[in-house]
Amino acid sequence: MTAPRVWLGTDGIVHVDYSAVGVLTLAAVKAEFEFRRALVAGKQRVMARLPGIWRVDVEAATFLASSEVTRHTLAEAGVVQSSLGIAALRVFELYHPPPFPFRIFASEEDAQEWLAGFDETAEPYEPEPPTLRTYW
Repeated sequence: MTAPRVWLGTDGIVHVDYSAVGVLTLAAVKAEFEFRRALVAGKQRVMARLPGIWRVDVEAATFLASSEVTRHTLAEAGVVQSSLGIAALRVFELYHPPPFPFRIFASEEDAQEWLAGFDETAEPYEPEPPTLRTYW
């Protein structure tokens, strides 16, 4: 397993880099989550860079949508550039919709701008029904 690089940016966003990963596995996302919890105790805004992703394992998707992860996640943005990566995240979003705001972006700048709009004092999140929507 290749563990992702995880760091806290000066913008208060937890950055996760999965550059060396093609398949998002349960072991990888659990490692990410442990790194995230060590960095920030409360709810986190997360930007996940997934440039080479082509599949999200069912176990990983189920864990990412779990109450354990939800308690520590304010919002998450997935940044992908390939059509295969977009498809992988769309399947994740449709079949295992996270109970927190989640969007897919083609650029880190757009993801960062979207994540900047979330804070701990925001109204509780009411998820939209999953669709095949796009954001760029």
